[in-house]
Amino acid sequence: MWEPMARIDEAATATAVATASAAPVLHISYVKSGSYFLWQTFDALFRAAGQKRSFVQSHPIQQKRGCWPEFSIEQFDIDQILVQDEAVYWQVEMQHVEPIRDLGAYLAACSHVWTHSFLCERSWEVYPRFPFVCCIVRDPRDALVSMAHFVQTPFMRRYHPHPSRAPEEYVAAELDTFLGDWVRHAGDHWRARKALDVEFVFYERMVADLPGHLRRLADRVGLPLDAAQLAAVAAGLGIDAMKQKNPQHVRKGGSGGFRDLLTPAQQERALAICGPTMRELGYEV
Repeated sequence: MWEPMARIDEAATATAVATASAAPVLHISYVKSGSYFLWQTFDALFRAAGQKRSFVQSHPIQQKRGCWPEFSIEQFDIDQILVQDEAVYWQVEMQHVEPIRDLGAYLAACSHVWTHSFLCERSWEVYPRFPFVCCIVRDPRDALVSMAHFVQTPFMRRYHPHPSRAPEEYVAAELDTFLGDWVRHAGDHWRARKALDVEFVFYERMVADLPGHLRRLADRVGLPLDAAQLAAVAAGLGIDAMKQKNPQHVRKGGSGGFRDLLTPAQQERALAICGPTMRELGYEV
C-alpha cells in the first residue's frame, strides 16, 4: 500500500549536501539473501567511525513509527530506495513509497543506502552516483527456505499475507517464481558488474570470515577503524546477537538448510532453474 507524504525538505537536504563528508554506499541484494546482515554491517561500521548519516531517521515520517505494528526490523531506520525505469523512490518497506525529487540531496543525507531493485535502465544513471556499490548474494535455495519461514512471521502475515500455512507449502507454490527472479536479479547484476563497478560479496564467505570482510569493507569505503573497533563491530554482528535483536527477520543464518526442507525433486528442479547462474557466480553445484 502506497501512502503519500510530504516531499523532501529542500532546505534541509541542501544543508545535508554542504555538510556530508561523502556520497553513500549502495548495497544491493535479492530478498532474503543477507540483506539485513549487510545493512547491519555498514550501519555498524559507519557508526563506529562516527560517520553515520540518515535521511529517513530525520524525516517527519518518524512520527508514524508506532502506526504499523509487527514491523520486524528497523524499517524506519533504513535508507532504502526503489530504482525503476520511470523514477527513483525512497521507501519505508512498502507502506510508504515516495519519489525522490533531488537525488543528489537525498544521497548527501545518507551514509549507506539499501535496495532490492532489479537492474533496469535507470540503474545505469543511479549506480554511478555512488562511490561504492556492493551486491550481496546467497545460495538461492537457502534464500528460498529463509523466505518460506519469513512469510509465516507476524509481520508478513499482517502486511504481505501468503496463502501458505507452512514453509513446505510456500516452497511448493513459489519455487519456480522465487528462483527465477533470483536468476534475473543476481545474473543481471553479475553480468553488469564491470560496467557499473559493482563489487560482489558472498553471504556464505562473509559469515565464514566476518573479521576479514569487515576490514576489507571498511578499507574500501575509507572508514578509519582500528582492530579494536572492528572487533567490537564483529561482536554485534553475530547470528545470535542479531537473532535476539530481530527474531522475526533472523532465524538461523546458516547455509545448506535447503536440504532439510526441499524434497529431492524440488532440489533437482531448483538446480535446473538457478544452477547455470550459480556456476557463473562461482558456486560449486
